[in-house]
Amino acid sequence: MDTDRPNVLIITTHDSGRHFGCYGVDTGHSPAIDSLAADGIRFTRYFSASPVCSASRAAMLTGRYPQSNGLMLLSSPPWSWELNSDERHLSQLLRDEGYYTVLFGLQHETENPDRLGFRARHRECHRDMRFAADAACTATDIAGDVAHFLRSDAASRAPFYAQVGFYETHTPYDFGGAVPDDEKGVYVPPYLVRNEAATEEFAGLQGSVHRADEAVGIIQSALSEADLERDTLVVFTSDHGIETHRSKWFVYDRGLEIPLIVRWPNGGIQGGRDCDWLLSNVDFLPTLLELLGVPVPGNVQGVSFAAAFGPSGAAESGPRRKIFAMMQAFHQYPDMRCVRTTRHKLVRSFTPDRAYTTPVDLERPSRPWKRPVVELFDLERDPLEVDNVAQRPEYAEVYRDLSNRLWGWLEAVDDPILKGPVPSPYYHEAIAEYRAAGRGGDPPGLIGD
Repeated sequence: MDTDRPNVLIITTHDSGRHFGCYGVDTGHSPAIDSLAADGIRFTRYFSASPVCSASRAAMLTGRYPQSNGLMLLSSPPWSWELNSDERHLSQLLRDEGYYTVLFGLQHETENPDRLGFRARHRECHRDMRFAADAACTATDIAGDVAHFLRSDAASRAPFYAQVGFYETHTPYDFGGAVPDDEKGVYVPPYLVRNEAATEEFAGLQGSVHRADEAVGIIQSALSEADLERDTLVVFTSDHGIETHRSKWFVYDRGLEIPLIVRWPNGGIQGGRDCDWLLSNVDFLPTLLELLGVPVPGNVQGVSFAAAFGPSGAAESGPRRKIFAMMQAFHQYPDMRCVRTTRHKLVRSFTPDRAYTTPVDLERPSRPWKRPVVELFDLERDPLEVDNVAQRPEYAEVYRDLSNRLWGWLEAVDDPILKGPVPSPYYHEAIAEYRAAGRGGDPPGLIGD
């Protein structure tokens, strides 16, 4: 075990997007998270590989895209997507390097947490707290467990890897007794109509953010009291965008935008810097491993942005010129794949859907027109992605270039969408029973036999 390596503590919220003060939402209360950003590095163009929980988290913690690691949608029943049997989670990689690996609260990467490589697990929370019998799983409850661990002898067996997952800010926003927060007003994103329904919803979100922030504060205080703050690499992030129309479940920026804040004083990662490199959370694992001096597995598809943490990082250019993301069809949400540069975004839909009128009225969220197969957005002049320029002659070259790049990515990750509609594990389970019944090769019987 290399005791010179730092401890690693990753805090992940649920469905938060960048709805925090340090990312420009000044009507809520997030002083602990804002303080972390003021003393670390805040990434301003960091996006998830998928706008859905399990697929995004798995991409972050394997360094591989959902189509390659096998977890393309939700791991929870009845969808039951799972990581491929040979995939290696960050907890497994760090455990092999001598880290004491411990999980606190929510994880959404598998229904079988035994396979993730944690030596200890505390207060494992149901993936959907709306159906939990025990609601003593709020962010502050989980943070209390983390604080107890940090003050215990177990934390002195450095280095440790602690993965902390909060249910907040998933709906319902009043989970665990959280109350709406409108003390400083309510921020409603500009792609929504500001009315009573929107104000009520986002006051609830701000209350849930406040609860999550209180939990972050508890953990920060415990780190300081245990004299672990300087040699612990702290990461704060979320899985995807907020849960509202044109956000979660969609590959528009509002569905993919997430925070990334990193602080590690003894590693020189502090000082309130910003990094505006275009990055994906599939890049997180190789970056962290490089910072720790741990070998990066050869099958990792993300690219390291560890240079951003160096003294000249802000002056250098990032490792990417484009990012990719995917959404597997789910209920009324379509199969979508996208490629994004700093200026343009191209989205391909593989199943039909009805597009929302924008701005969306939460009281009457009508969907009056068909979503086109291809959407192209000029993000510089249209940051809300409402003006599709795919058919305009002046964008023909951009269209061809991004379309070719997207097809190339789908081929590189062996996306099953290229072979036809993608059946779910639920479908495969049903067909397995069909075949187990001896069907599939016999002549059809008469209806009513």
